[in-house]
Amino acid sequence: MSTRTGRPCAPYFVMAHHRSGSNFLNDLLQAHPLVECINEPLSMHTDFFRHCDLDRWTRDDFDPERLHPSLAPHPLLRAYLQDFRTYLLQSSPQRVTGFKETVLFGKLDWLKLFLPPLKVLLLKRDPRAVVASVLRSNLLSFWNYAHLVPPVFKSLHPGYASRHDPADPDVRAAEIVAMSVAVRDDMARRSIGQFEHMAVDLTDLMDDPARALDAIAEFLGVEPDPRQLAFVARRQAETRGGTFSSFRSRDDVEHSWRRHLGADQVCAVRDVLQCA
Repeated sequence: MSTRTGRPCAPYFVMAHHRSGSNFLNDLLQAHPLVECINEPLSMHTDFFRHCDLDRWTRDDFDPERLHPSLAPHPLLRAYLQDFRTYLLQSSPQRVTGFKETVLFGKLDWLKLFLPPLKVLLLKRDPRAVVASVLRSNLLSFWNYAHLVPPVFKSLHPGYASRHDPADPDVRAAEIVAMSVAVRDDMARRSIGQFEHMAVDLTDLMDDPARALDAIAEFLGVEPDPRQLAFVARRQAETRGGTFSSFRSRDDVEHSWRRHLGADQVCAVRDVLQCA
């Protein structure tokens, strides 16, 4: 069967950095009656992918039976991944199936062989807002950024030299989160071209939801649905709920980082991104 665009209907993957608005986009996609978006089936199902978050998996690593060498000791996880793939491949114009994840930036080459027809929807957000949200949510330690991120960043940008006091924990934390943004952006740029893909900016989605949703619907192969616009209007009305709530006012989404990042932290973020 074919989609709105005439192409075969394919499953999709929402790829996003932590705290980039992916819960909002996940819920927004689900507001469409023909779209399903599974929320973080890998990072929340098992801690395996959190531990190897930034490890690169190449096309040569893919094996039809073992899936990946590091999965050899994990038969239950392999079975789960195989069942998950089977489920996604049932995507159809009556139910377009996809998932949202944050831990696959370094695994896109492998993912292309694991799920060849997969489309990728890359969610982007102002890096300063991402940094502020990660720090406010205390996710720096949960995702083990301090251990995982700097070595990968250094391997990609060996010439980077910090101008900031390493004894200042707040500035150093902002610098490390900015490195995470830079690393994942670099990994996406290197590998996303092998997929049918599109990028959507959270600011565009908040400022002009009708246009952004029309583009997303076109990408997924469905007609736009007014329930999604109504969803945006409800969720933008106020900021409430906990860390993973998708109720956020537009001003809070776009500008709250100005209230939560100090000048030295903003400078550290800028230095990292300019180097990258």
